[in-house]
Amino acid sequence: MAHGGRKPRVGNLPKTLLLLMKVVILSDNRPGHYKQSLGIAQKLPECQTEWVEIQFKHKWRDNLLRVFMCIFGGLSLPTSLIQPLLQWSLIPETYKSLTCLQTADLILSTGSSVAAINLLLGRILGAKTVTCRRPSPIGIRYFDLAILPMISWQNAVGKSNICKTVGVPNPISPDVLDTERERLKRELNLPDCQRIGILLGGTDRRETVSITDAAKLSEICEAVAAEMNVQILVTTSRRTPVDVVERLSSTLADTDWCPLLIAPDALSEIADPYQAILALSDLLIVTADSFSMVCEAASSGHQVAVLILSEEKASLPKRHEVYRYMEEHAIVHRCRLDGLKQHIITALTSSVPTVPLQDTETAADAIRCLMSDG
Repeated sequence: MAHGGRKPRVGNLPKTLLLLMKVVILSDNRPGHYKQSLGIAQKLPECQTEWVEIQFKHKWRDNLLRVFMCIFGGLSLPTSLIQPLLQWSLIPETYKSLTCLQTADLILSTGSSVAAINLLLGRILGAKTVTCRRPSPIGIRYFDLAILPMISWQNAVGKSNICKTVGVPNPISPDVLDTERERLKRELNLPDCQRIGILLGGTDRRETVSITDAAKLSEICEAVAAEMNVQILVTTSRRTPVDVVERLSSTLADTDWCPLLIAPDALSEIADPYQAILALSDLLIVTADSFSMVCEAASSGHQVAVLILSEEKASLPKRHEVYRYMEEHAIVHRCRLDGLKQHIITALTSSVPTVPLQDTETAADAIRCLMSDG
Protein backbone atom coordinates (compact mmCIF):
# COMPACT_ATOMS: atom_id res chain seq x y z
CA MET A 1 0.00 0.00 0.00
CA ALA A 2 1.17 3.53 -0.65
CA HIS A 3 2.44 5.60 2.20
CA GLY A 4 1.61 9.31 2.34
CA GLY A 5 3.62 11.08 -0.31
CA ARG A 6 6.84 9.15 0.19
CA LYS A 7 8.39 6.70 -2.24
CA PRO A 8 10.98 4.38 -0.72
CA ARG A 9 14.43 5.42 -1.86
CA VAL A 10 16.39 2.79 0.03
CA GLY A 11 19.00 2.69 -2.69
CA ASN A 12 20.17 6.17 -1.70
CA LEU A 13 21.52 4.75 1.55
CA PRO A 14 24.43 2.29 1.21
CA LYS A 15 23.88 -1.07 2.89
CA THR A 16 26.99 -0.55 5.02
CA LEU A 17 25.37 2.56 6.50
CA LEU A 18 22.10 0.71 7.14
CA LEU A 19 24.08 -1.84 9.13
CA LEU A 20 25.31 0.99 11.35
CA MET A 21 21.81 2.35 11.96
CA LYS A 22 20.56 1.89 15.52
CA VAL A 23 16.84 1.56 16.24
CA VAL A 24 15.67 1.90 19.85
CA ILE A 25 12.26 0.29 20.43
CA LEU A 26 10.19 1.43 23.39
CA SER A 27 7.75 -1.15 24.76
CA ASP A 28 4.80 -0.75 27.13
CA ASN A 29 4.79 -4.56 27.56
CA ARG A 30 1.31 -4.90 26.06
CA PRO A 31 1.27 -7.96 23.73
CA GLY A 32 -0.65 -6.26 20.92
CA HIS A 33 1.69 -3.28 20.87
CA TYR A 34 4.79 -5.43 21.32
CA LYS A 35 3.89 -7.56 18.30
CA GLN A 36 3.55 -4.51 16.05
CA SER A 37 7.00 -3.23 16.94
CA LEU A 38 8.49 -6.74 16.80
CA GLY A 39 7.12 -7.33 13.31
CA ILE A 40 8.74 -4.15 12.01
CA ALA A 41 12.04 -4.91 13.78
CA GLN A 42 12.14 -8.34 12.13
CA LYS A 43 11.78 -6.68 8.73
CA LEU A 44 14.80 -4.46 9.46
CA PRO A 45 17.52 -7.13 9.89
CA GLU A 46 20.13 -4.74 8.51
CA CYS A 47 19.73 -2.43 11.54
CA GLN A 48 20.87 -2.79 15.12
CA THR A 49 17.90 -2.86 17.50
CA GLU A 50 17.68 -2.30 21.24
CA TRP A 51 14.51 -2.75 23.30
CA VAL A 52 13.67 -0.67 26.37
CA GLU A 53 10.64 -1.47 28.53
CA ILE A 54 8.91 1.68 29.76
CA GLN A 55 7.30 1.74 33.21
CA PHE A 56 5.86 4.81 34.90
CA LYS A 57 5.87 5.54 38.64
CA HIS A 58 2.12 6.12 38.50
CA LYS A 59 -0.53 6.17 35.79
CA TRP A 60 -1.37 9.80 36.51
CA ARG A 61 2.24 10.78 35.74
CA ASP A 62 1.92 9.00 32.40
CA ASN A 63 -1.28 10.97 31.70
CA LEU A 64 0.22 14.31 32.72
CA LEU A 65 3.28 13.74 30.55
CA ARG A 66 1.03 13.03 27.57
CA VAL A 67 -0.91 16.26 28.16
CA PHE A 68 2.36 18.19 28.54
CA MET A 69 3.66 16.88 25.19
CA CYS A 70 0.31 17.52 23.55
CA ILE A 71 0.65 21.20 24.48
CA PHE A 72 4.42 21.76 24.32
CA GLY A 73 5.59 18.98 21.96
CA GLY A 74 6.12 21.42 19.12
CA LEU A 75 8.60 23.55 21.07
CA SER A 76 12.37 23.10 21.19
CA LEU A 77 12.66 21.65 24.68
CA PRO A 78 16.12 21.75 26.29
CA THR A 79 17.76 18.62 27.66
CA SER A 80 17.91 20.32 31.06
CA LEU A 81 14.08 20.14 31.12
CA ILE A 82 13.61 16.78 29.39
CA GLN A 83 15.78 14.77 31.75
CA PRO A 84 13.97 15.92 34.92
CA LEU A 85 10.65 15.21 33.19
CA LEU A 86 11.73 11.66 32.43
CA GLN A 87 13.10 11.13 35.93
CA TRP A 88 9.86 12.46 37.45
CA SER A 89 7.69 10.21 35.26
CA LEU A 90 9.52 6.89 35.14
CA ILE A 91 10.60 4.28 37.66
CA PRO A 92 14.34 4.42 38.40
CA GLU A 93 15.15 1.27 36.40
CA THR A 94 13.51 2.65 33.25
CA TYR A 95 15.09 6.08 33.66
CA LYS A 96 18.51 4.46 34.09
CA SER A 97 17.99 2.38 30.91
CA LEU A 98 17.25 5.54 28.95
CA THR A 99 20.22 7.46 30.32
CA CYS A 100 22.50 4.57 29.31
CA LEU A 101 21.54 5.09 25.67
CA GLN A 102 24.37 6.99 24.05
CA THR A 103 23.20 7.02 20.45
CA ALA A 104 20.18 6.17 18.32
CA ASP A 105 19.21 6.93 14.75
CA LEU A 106 15.53 6.13 15.19
CA ILE A 107 13.07 5.65 18.06
CA LEU A 108 10.13 3.31 17.39
CA SER A 109 7.12 2.84 19.66
CA THR A 110 3.57 1.49 19.58
CA GLY A 111 0.89 2.79 21.90
CA SER A 112 -0.10 6.04 23.59
CA SER A 113 1.74 5.62 26.89
CA VAL A 114 5.18 5.40 25.25
CA ALA A 115 4.59 8.14 22.66
CA ALA A 116 5.68 11.04 24.87
CA ILE A 117 8.86 9.17 25.87
CA ASN A 118 9.56 8.53 22.18
CA LEU A 119 9.42 12.25 21.36
CA LEU A 120 11.48 13.32 24.39
CA LEU A 121 14.15 10.67 23.81
CA GLY A 122 14.29 11.65 20.15
CA ARG A 123 15.09 15.24 21.17
CA ILE A 124 17.91 14.14 23.50
CA LEU A 125 19.54 11.75 21.02
CA GLY A 126 18.79 13.68 17.85
CA ALA A 127 16.96 10.63 16.47
CA LYS A 128 14.03 10.23 14.09
CA THR A 129 10.78 9.36 15.84
CA VAL A 130 8.27 6.76 14.56
CA THR A 131 4.93 5.76 16.08
CA CYS A 132 2.61 2.88 15.19
CA ARG A 133 -1.08 3.85 15.47
CA ARG A 134 -2.24 7.30 16.53
CA PRO A 135 -1.26 7.96 20.15
CA SER A 136 -3.75 9.81 22.34
CA PRO A 137 -3.89 12.70 23.04
CA ILE A 138 -0.58 13.68 21.41
CA GLY A 139 -1.54 12.72 17.89
CA ILE A 140 0.98 12.31 15.08
CA ARG A 141 2.00 15.86 14.21
CA TYR A 142 5.28 15.88 16.16
CA PHE A 143 6.55 12.52 14.84
CA ASP A 144 8.80 12.12 11.82
CA LEU A 145 6.69 9.15 10.71
CA ALA A 146 3.34 7.70 11.80
CA ILE A 147 2.34 4.21 10.64
CA LEU A 148 -1.44 4.34 10.45
CA PRO A 149 -3.97 1.58 9.67
CA MET A 150 -6.96 2.33 7.47
CA ILE A 151 -9.23 3.03 10.44
CA SER A 152 -7.10 6.13 11.19
CA TRP A 153 -6.65 7.51 7.67
CA GLN A 154 -9.62 9.87 7.81
CA ASN A 155 -8.14 11.78 10.75
CA ALA A 156 -4.80 12.28 8.99
CA VAL A 157 -5.82 13.74 5.64
CA GLY A 158 -3.18 16.04 4.18
CA LYS A 159 -0.40 14.94 6.55
CA SER A 160 2.98 14.24 4.89
CA ASN A 161 4.47 12.14 7.70
CA ILE A 162 2.19 9.13 7.22
CA CYS A 163 2.76 5.54 6.16
CA LYS A 164 -0.64 4.09 5.24
CA THR A 165 -1.26 0.41 6.01
CA VAL A 166 -4.50 -1.54 5.70
CA GLY A 167 -4.18 -3.29 9.05
CA VAL A 168 -1.42 -3.20 11.66
CA PRO A 169 2.16 -4.54 11.35
CA ASN A 170 2.86 -7.87 13.02
CA PRO A 171 5.48 -10.66 13.07
CA ILE A 172 3.39 -13.09 10.98
CA SER A 173 4.47 -13.97 7.43
CA PRO A 174 3.79 -16.90 5.04
CA ASP A 175 7.51 -17.78 4.82
CA VAL A 176 7.90 -18.13 8.58
CA LEU A 177 4.69 -20.13 8.95
CA ASP A 178 5.50 -22.49 6.07
CA THR A 179 8.85 -23.30 7.68
CA GLU A 180 7.18 -23.98 11.03
CA ARG A 181 4.33 -26.05 9.58
CA GLU A 182 6.24 -29.24 8.75
CA ARG A 183 8.29 -29.10 11.95
CA LEU A 184 5.16 -28.76 14.08
CA LYS A 185 3.38 -31.61 12.27
CA ARG A 186 6.29 -33.91 13.13
CA GLU A 187 6.66 -32.61 16.68
CA LEU A 188 2.94 -33.04 17.44
CA ASN A 189 2.60 -36.25 15.41
CA LEU A 190 -0.33 -34.85 13.42
CA PRO A 191 -1.91 -36.75 10.50
CA ASP A 192 -2.01 -35.48 6.93
CA CYS A 193 -5.35 -33.69 6.84
CA GLN A 194 -6.75 -30.21 6.56
CA ARG A 195 -7.00 -28.09 9.70
CA ILE A 196 -9.13 -25.17 10.80
CA GLY A 197 -7.71 -22.67 13.29
CA ILE A 198 -10.23 -20.77 15.42
CA LEU A 199 -9.00 -17.57 17.08
CA LEU A 200 -11.50 -16.29 19.64
CA GLY A 201 -11.43 -12.76 20.99
CA GLY A 202 -13.62 -11.54 23.79
CA THR A 203 -15.90 -8.80 24.97
CA ASP A 204 -16.30 -5.50 23.18
CA ARG A 205 -18.72 -2.61 23.55
CA ARG A 206 -20.64 -3.71 20.44
CA GLU A 207 -19.35 -7.23 19.82
CA THR A 208 -18.88 -10.13 22.19
CA VAL A 209 -18.61 -13.93 22.24
CA SER A 210 -21.52 -15.39 24.21
CA ILE A 211 -22.11 -18.82 25.70
CA THR A 212 -24.78 -19.36 23.01
CA ASP A 213 -22.19 -18.56 20.32
CA ALA A 214 -19.79 -21.04 21.92
CA ALA A 215 -22.44 -23.78 21.88
CA LYS A 216 -23.25 -23.19 18.19
CA LEU A 217 -19.57 -23.02 17.29
CA SER A 218 -18.93 -26.33 19.05
CA GLU A 219 -21.76 -27.98 17.10
CA ILE A 220 -20.41 -26.66 13.80
CA CYS A 221 -16.89 -27.83 14.62
CA GLU A 222 -18.05 -31.33 15.51
CA ALA A 223 -20.16 -31.62 12.36
CA VAL A 224 -17.43 -30.35 10.03
CA ALA A 225 -14.78 -32.56 11.64
CA ALA A 226 -16.94 -35.63 11.07
CA GLU A 227 -18.08 -34.80 7.53
CA MET A 228 -14.78 -33.51 6.12
CA ASN A 229 -12.20 -35.42 8.19
CA VAL A 230 -10.53 -32.21 9.37
CA GLN A 231 -8.96 -31.21 12.66
CA ILE A 232 -9.92 -28.14 14.69
CA LEU A 233 -7.33 -26.02 16.52
CA VAL A 234 -8.62 -23.43 18.99
CA THR A 235 -7.09 -20.58 20.96
CA THR A 236 -8.84 -18.04 23.17
CA SER A 237 -7.65 -14.62 24.30
CA ARG A 238 -7.37 -13.02 27.72
CA ARG A 239 -10.60 -11.18 26.91
CA THR A 240 -12.62 -14.33 26.17
CA PRO A 241 -15.38 -14.75 28.81
CA VAL A 242 -14.70 -17.56 31.28
CA ASP A 243 -18.00 -19.34 30.58
CA VAL A 244 -17.17 -19.43 26.86
CA VAL A 245 -13.77 -20.99 27.53
CA GLU A 246 -15.34 -23.55 29.87
CA ARG A 247 -18.03 -24.47 27.32
CA LEU A 248 -15.49 -24.98 24.54
CA SER A 249 -13.22 -26.99 26.84
CA SER A 250 -16.07 -29.30 27.89
CA THR A 251 -17.07 -30.07 24.29
CA LEU A 252 -13.82 -29.89 22.30
CA ALA A 253 -11.08 -31.01 24.67
CA ASP A 254 -9.97 -34.65 24.61
CA THR A 255 -11.48 -35.29 21.17
CA ASP A 256 -9.39 -36.79 18.38
CA TRP A 257 -10.34 -34.01 16.00
CA CYS A 258 -9.30 -31.13 18.32
CA PRO A 259 -5.64 -31.76 19.22
CA LEU A 260 -5.04 -28.15 20.33
CA LEU A 261 -7.29 -26.09 22.63
CA ILE A 262 -5.14 -23.39 24.17
CA ALA A 263 -5.88 -20.55 26.59
CA PRO A 264 -3.35 -17.65 26.76
CA ASP A 265 -2.06 -18.40 30.27
CA ALA A 266 -2.22 -22.19 30.06
CA LEU A 267 0.98 -24.22 30.17
CA SER A 268 1.99 -25.69 26.84
CA GLU A 269 4.87 -27.73 25.49
CA ILE A 270 4.75 -25.63 22.33
CA ALA A 271 6.95 -22.54 22.46
CA ASP A 272 4.40 -20.28 20.72
CA PRO A 273 0.98 -21.99 20.63
CA TYR A 274 -0.75 -19.07 18.92
CA GLN A 275 1.73 -18.98 16.04
CA ALA A 276 1.59 -22.78 15.86
CA ILE A 277 -2.13 -22.62 15.13
CA LEU A 278 -1.53 -20.01 12.43
CA ALA A 279 1.14 -22.22 10.87
CA LEU A 280 -0.82 -25.49 10.96
CA SER A 281 -4.18 -24.21 9.71
CA ASP A 282 -5.47 -24.21 6.14
CA LEU A 283 -8.38 -21.98 7.14
CA LEU A 284 -8.40 -19.44 9.97
CA ILE A 285 -11.64 -18.29 11.60
CA VAL A 286 -11.21 -15.09 13.64
CA THR A 287 -13.88 -13.27 15.65
CA ALA A 288 -14.37 -9.74 14.35
CA ASP A 289 -13.90 -8.03 17.72
CA SER A 290 -10.10 -8.45 17.56
CA PHE A 291 -8.65 -6.22 14.85
CA SER A 292 -5.07 -7.25 15.63
CA MET A 293 -5.86 -11.00 15.39
CA VAL A 294 -7.65 -10.47 12.08
CA CYS A 295 -4.58 -8.61 10.76
CA GLU A 296 -2.25 -11.38 11.93
CA ALA A 297 -4.41 -14.06 10.33
CA ALA A 298 -4.64 -12.02 7.12
CA SER A 299 -0.83 -11.81 7.02
CA SER A 300 -0.49 -15.61 7.14
CA GLY A 301 -1.21 -16.36 3.49
CA HIS A 302 -3.98 -18.77 4.52
CA GLN A 303 -7.69 -18.40 3.92
CA VAL A 304 -9.33 -16.23 6.58
CA ALA A 305 -12.97 -15.98 7.68
CA VAL A 306 -13.86 -12.99 9.86
CA LEU A 307 -16.68 -14.24 12.10
CA ILE A 308 -19.25 -11.52 12.88
CA LEU A 309 -21.16 -12.25 16.08
CA SER A 310 -23.05 -8.98 16.58
CA GLU A 311 -26.73 -8.64 15.70
CA GLU A 312 -27.34 -8.02 12.00
CA LYS A 313 -29.12 -4.71 12.60
CA ALA A 314 -26.49 -3.47 15.05
CA SER A 315 -24.24 -0.57 14.12
CA LEU A 316 -20.83 -2.07 13.38
CA PRO A 317 -17.53 -0.53 14.60
CA LYS A 318 -15.24 1.26 12.16
CA ARG A 319 -12.95 -1.76 11.85
CA HIS A 320 -15.65 -3.45 9.77
CA GLU A 321 -15.01 -0.92 7.01
CA VAL A 322 -11.48 -2.35 6.86
CA TYR A 323 -12.82 -5.91 6.82
CA ARG A 324 -15.08 -4.92 3.92
CA TYR A 325 -12.07 -3.51 2.05
CA MET A 326 -10.09 -6.69 2.77
CA GLU A 327 -12.94 -8.81 1.44
CA GLU A 328 -13.15 -6.74 -1.76
CA HIS A 329 -9.42 -7.38 -2.28
CA ALA A 330 -9.62 -11.17 -1.63
CA ILE A 331 -7.69 -10.93 1.65
CA VAL A 332 -10.47 -12.20 3.95
CA HIS A 333 -14.11 -13.28 3.78
CA ARG A 334 -16.79 -12.25 6.24
CA CYS A 335 -19.48 -14.55 7.57
CA ARG A 336 -21.90 -15.13 10.43
CA LEU A 337 -22.47 -18.26 12.50
CA ASP A 338 -25.50 -19.38 10.52
CA GLY A 339 -23.42 -19.47 7.34
CA LEU A 340 -20.15 -20.66 8.86
CA LYS A 341 -20.49 -24.37 8.08
CA GLN A 342 -21.12 -23.76 4.38
CA HIS A 343 -18.30 -21.23 4.27
CA ILE A 344 -15.89 -23.78 5.75
CA ILE A 345 -16.88 -26.37 3.13
CA THR A 346 -16.45 -23.84 0.31
CA ALA A 347 -13.13 -22.56 1.62
CA LEU A 348 -11.55 -25.99 2.11
CA THR A 349 -12.62 -27.24 -1.31
CA SER A 350 -11.70 -24.06 -3.18
CA SER A 351 -8.48 -23.50 -5.08
CA VAL A 352 -8.82 -19.71 -5.25
CA PRO A 353 -5.55 -18.13 -4.03
CA THR A 354 -5.55 -15.68 -1.15
CA VAL A 355 -3.78 -12.32 -1.01
CA PRO A 356 -1.87 -11.86 2.27
CA LEU A 357 -1.55 -8.47 3.93
CA GLN A 358 1.92 -6.99 3.61
CA ASP A 359 1.57 -4.14 6.09
CA THR A 360 4.78 -4.99 7.95
CA GLU A 361 6.86 -4.79 4.77
CA THR A 362 5.17 -1.47 3.92
CA ALA A 363 6.05 -0.06 7.36
CA ALA A 364 9.67 -1.26 7.18
CA ASP A 365 10.13 0.27 3.72
CA ALA A 366 8.75 3.58 4.97
CA ILE A 367 11.28 3.56 7.81
CA ARG A 368 14.12 2.84 5.38
CA CYS A 369 12.89 5.76 3.29
CA LEU A 370 12.85 8.02 6.35
CA MET A 371 16.40 7.00 7.22
CA SER A 372 17.65 7.52 3.69
CA ASP A 373 16.15 11.01 3.64
CA GLY A 374 18.42 11.82 6.58
